[in-house]
Amino acid sequence: MRSTISMKLSVFAAVGLLGACGGSTAKLVDTTMNQTGDKSSAQKYPTGPFGYAQGSIIENISFLGKVDPAGASGTGNYSSLALQTVSLGDFYNDATVKFVMMSGVAGWCGPCNQEQSQVPAAQKTYEPMGVKFFEAMIQGYDESTGIPATEADLDKWQQLHKLHVGIGMDPEDKIHAYADIAAFPLNMVVRTSDMKIVFMQTGEVDVATILADVVSAP
Repeated sequence: MRSTISMKLSVFAAVGLLGACGGSTAKLVDTTMNQTGDKSSAQKYPTGPFGYAQGSIIENISFLGKVDPAGASGTGNYSSLALQTVSLGDFYNDATVKFVMMSGVAGWCGPCNQEQSQVPAAQKTYEPMGVKFFEAMIQGYDESTGIPATEADLDKWQQLHKLHVGIGMDPEDKIHAYADIAAFPLNMVVRTSDMKIVFMQTGEVDVATILADVVSAP
């Protein structure tokens, strides 16, 4: 496991969604493609070099998890969904995805649980703008054992917080390279045009404030 990495934290002011003149409003649904070029065939993932701090390209991590195909408007119970492989490369090759809001969480982590109350509303607002939400559940609900999360833990997490985001296990324990689990939640925003980490911070954050700044950045 890598040692805890010193991270330069960026705290941004919230950016209003209303336009400045004539009462106009920002576009609520962004349907433009994120990457240029022909998207009829999958593009290769950026070659790196990969890093573990804000501003670096994130490795193409693969998770084993569940995703509600209806996203923010979904109503299903995750216990009825089959496990599937979800990689960061899936988001890179999806021209409609502009950012991934990715969180590292554990079932026993108090701040991780507290932060979840923000997620459904943030997802409803920012998913139409091209933001996908994915939560990497590293451990389950027993802190004393340190056992990796199981499918049952994923289902419990979804039911407890009424989430319809992607939730996955990290079989190769990749997320631990970005922050020690004792500092969780780990929050990262990845820009999918180049797979660079444009925001990274441990500890509970204001999800909507961060996304307001990131989505509005040029």
